[in-house]
Amino acid sequence: MFCRLAAILSAALLALLPFGATAQSYPSKPIRIVLGYSTGGTADNLGRMITEKLTAALGQSVLIDNRPGASGNIAAQIVSKAAPDGYTLLFGNTGELAINPHLMKDMGFDPAADFVPVVLIHNVPLGLIVSTQSPYGSFKEFLETARREPGKISFANSGNGTPAHLAVEMLMIRTGVKMVHVPYKGAAPAMVDLLGGRIDAYFLGLPGVMPHVRGGKVRLLAVSTAERASGSPETPTVAEHGIPGFNFSLWGGFLAPAGTPAEIVARLNREVLQVLTQPDVRAQMAAQGSEVIRTTPQEFGRFIQQESKKYAEIIKSGNLKLQ
Repeated sequence: MFCRLAAILSAALLALLPFGATAQSYPSKPIRIVLGYSTGGTADNLGRMITEKLTAALGQSVLIDNRPGASGNIAAQIVSKAAPDGYTLLFGNTGELAINPHLMKDMGFDPAADFVPVVLIHNVPLGLIVSTQSPYGSFKEFLETARREPGKISFANSGNGTPAHLAVEMLMIRTGVKMVHVPYKGAAPAMVDLLGGRIDAYFLGLPGVMPHVRGGKVRLLAVSTAERASGSPETPTVAEHGIPGFNFSLWGGFLAPAGTPAEIVARLNREVLQVLTQPDVRAQMAAQGSEVIRTTPQEFGRFIQQESKKYAEIIKSGNLKLQ
């Protein structure tokens, strides 16, 4: 009887050894972080800054692998099918994690079931901008015109279903105003038309806004987050103008394939949070208009759920069509 019990215990201990050994030796080879957007954007720039610091901290190369396409879904599909060993991660963003599930019938992955959140990396406010040649000197004047003359104001967006597009939808839902959406295939052509007076207004991430503000080409009327942005603390929020609960941003963070050992997730979270405390990193993030937010994996998971619920309600209220 004793021999049989000893054999069972030995087998159980042996079964646990690979897991424990993996967690203790991690990482023992390069780590790939897949990003669903092109080089040069906010997420890519921040991701490369973080991975450079992680490489030094972990003693292994941590590299960004850009896989743009399908509004971030291609990158998410790749990581959802990767081994849950901590060596392939997703730099997931608002679109593929919180918006696309409510706009697309089949994404090829399930954001809630196929990933485990690791850490939120960036949270970038949107800025509501108009040309300096525009008659709107404040958000109040802008909103008064929109109410007085339905359909007069045209609003650019750099893609249907983006946070900027849905922020405008929410603005119209909450205020009852009617504005005209004009979709573009990117921020650059939208900005050209805004500066040329062919479009009245645009919601854009602060990293793309502030150079034009400093250059005297655009006027920043309001920011989209619940609190004023550190990158432009003098600019009021949309919520301050009697539209409570208005809160939109461009956010992203690291996620691992479902089943990744909790010890590895915790190690990655701890290392990234340490990177985010470094003064040069905080300075670079502030320069790009990104707010530094420290989250546990559980907090990041709850944040994704809240964002997904918010966008689901907007898409339903706006009667937006599935793709």
